[in-house]
Amino acid sequence: MLRNKTTLFSLISILTIQLAFGQGQGNTPYSTFGYGELAEVSSASQDMMGGTGASFANAFYVNQINPALLVKNRVAGGLKYVSFNVGFRGNSRTITSGDLSQNDFGFNLDNLSLSIPVTSNYAIGASIRPYSMVDYTSVTNERVIGDEDQVFTKTVDNNGGITRVALTNSVRLFNKVYLGAELNYNFGTISKDSSSFLFGNTSNQLRTNTRYTMGGAGLKFGAAFQQKLNDKWQINVGGAFEKSSELNGDVLRTFGSYADVGNGPFITRVPDTLSNTSFALTTPEQFRVGISLESPFKWVFAADYHTTRWSGTKNLDQRAEQVKNNTEEYKFGLEYLPNSSSTKFLNQVFYRLGYARAKTAYVINGTEIMDNRFTMGASIPMGFRSPSYVNIGLGLGNRGIPTNNLIRENYVRLSISATLMSPWFIQPKID
Repeated sequence: MLRNKTTLFSLISILTIQLAFGQGQGNTPYSTFGYGELAEVSSASQDMMGGTGASFANAFYVNQINPALLVKNRVAGGLKYVSFNVGFRGNSRTITSGDLSQNDFGFNLDNLSLSIPVTSNYAIGASIRPYSMVDYTSVTNERVIGDEDQVFTKTVDNNGGITRVALTNSVRLFNKVYLGAELNYNFGTISKDSSSFLFGNTSNQLRTNTRYTMGGAGLKFGAAFQQKLNDKWQINVGGAFEKSSELNGDVLRTFGSYADVGNGPFITRVPDTLSNTSFALTTPEQFRVGISLESPFKWVFAADYHTTRWSGTKNLDQRAEQVKNNTEEYKFGLEYLPNSSSTKFLNQVFYRLGYARAKTAYVINGTEIMDNRFTMGASIPMGFRSPSYVNIGLGLGNRGIPTNNLIRENYVRLSISATLMSPWFIQPKID
């Protein structure tokens, strides 16, 4: 088992190095507004359940939705376990507007997280994950004003995002009450570049480069409560609140000319600095509450409500402030474990289903952009009676409409993670 875990960890490390520098989540035009789309906090195990997780958790994955529930990683089979989670998420999208459509795919590192049980009622954790993502490239052919016979090609390339590193503390009180706090730091670089050249002639390419670099600290709080109903069932309630925080940074704008003779672009004129200024923006407040009915290690029925308060926030540009509005998300999930005490492999597999419906942040041309998604998946043990799991989730969804000069996205979302667990604090005994 140790050899299997070592091999898996090595493969994960290689994938992490390769994918951490990749693009975001699949070329979506909605990510161009401001500093991008906020990444979902849920892991693959929670993605399968529609993104629920404000009120419940178990020992076999690291819950980052509600920092209060991190302490639930303390026990698996009656033992204290250290949990390490690595996750990836990707989307295959079909983007439609009127009679036009295109297909895109993106797949990238989603999170790295670690949970350590300090005592039976106190745990600490550390994580790194995307906070926001920008990933969209568009290419258009336009007529030259004053010379309709001339056509130039314009390429707009938006990429980058904000990364979050976090330290979490979680405690359990009176065997029923859970409290937690997360201290995080957000940092990153976002590029919004525009280049153009006469159609069929790339020997004189004009390019404007804009780079936003920013960073700032933030806080997130969580609480949860569980109450037994009888010997088999309990009810859980929980919630999390993330404060609005300030990000400070610099924006650098340059202009230059390039040429391309088939081996990639090269500079024909050293770029001039158009401006180099400082700016400040704010992240939105977020509230999440949830309730769940649970038969431990058998059934979970869960529902969450999540809102992001964009009103009043400072964004990268006025266009983003006009388009982005407060969100409302409703999420529902089901978890089933056939038989936790069985010796059969398939009886140790977690099966999960979910549904999520959201009024997204975007109101474009007077139309609210809605998102609907059905989810499913399974968590599979890495070996016989192993507490370590591989989690594979699939989501089928759509958002937007293809009329009124708007865009519709049909997407397939793939979430994959591995949770490696080890009783590091248990000393071996020799008889």
